[in-house]
This record gives sequence, C-alpha cells and structure tokens, in this order.
Amino acid sequence: MKTILTSGRSGLTGSLAGTALVVAMGGAPGIAFGAGDLSRADVTEVRIEMGSSGDGMYLKPDTYEFETGKAYKLVLVNVDEIKHEIALNEMGERIFTRKVEITDDADELVAEIKGSIREVEVGAGKTVEWYIVPVQTTDEPVEITCELPGHYDAGMRANATIR
Repeated sequence: MKTILTSGRSGLTGSLAGTALVVAMGGAPGIAFGAGDLSRADVTEVRIEMGSSGDGMYLKPDTYEFETGKAYKLVLVNVDEIKHEIALNEMGERIFTRKVEITDDADELVAEIKGSIREVEVGAGKTVEWYIVPVQTTDEPVEITCELPGHYDAGMRANATIR
C-alpha cells in the first residue's frame, strides 16, 4: 500500500481526507470495517408486559432470547395501576443502549435518553421503548427483574439469553 502525504491539510478536515484516501485505496493493515450500519438496522420489536393478577405480579412472557449484533426495541408496557420497572441486571452489562424513548398519549416525543442504562421505571398504564443491541453472549439465562420493594418476591422476573 502506498502512503500519500499532502501539505496544507491539518486538523479534522485533513484527518477526514486522509481516512477517505486510505479507504479508497483499499483500507489499511489492521483496520477492520463492520458490515452495515447498526444505527439504521432493522429493529426487532420485543414486548415486555408488566402487571399483576390474582397470582401475584409478572413479566410476560417470562423467557426471552436475543442475538448479538441485532437491533431490538423493547416495548415496556405497564398494564397495571401501579408503577413497575425493568432491571436488566447482568444483561445490562452485555448490551449497548441506543436510546430510550418516551412519548405522550398523542404519540409525540416527550424525551429521548441516551447512554448507559440498567433499568427503566414505567408509570401505571404507560409504555416506554428501549432500543438495545446485545454485544456479548450469556453462558446461561440471566434474570430481568422488577426491583421495586416486594415486586420481585411477588413474581416479577423473567429469564433472558443472548446468543
């Protein structure tokens, strides 16, 4: 591979031009480029219902399976008259959160939260969307829980596996 230096280019513009030149010339040794753009990936919707019944509290369904590198939208639906939360626990260490979106009753955006998130609390009768990409597998199922006082003991837990 041939390296070409140009004069008079510095800062970000020069770096971008140099990167474009390296890429146009076929890449560089030791640099890997991912196939595709995860920010534009097809998103698989996974509904997680939170609620209670005569038998206690629940997360429905109680088993989930995810695949590394695939984009998911967790639709957290609280069908109860009290607040609940989803805590990803160990799974939270094995995902990348793209964003959490909160909309109002007219489906207008109220908030978009980005960064490292481990749990999301959802108000009574509300829905929140949590966009994730699993990045590391689990050796065995890990728990997704509601950690509000008494909720875990009342049955608010599910198992998740990342393959």
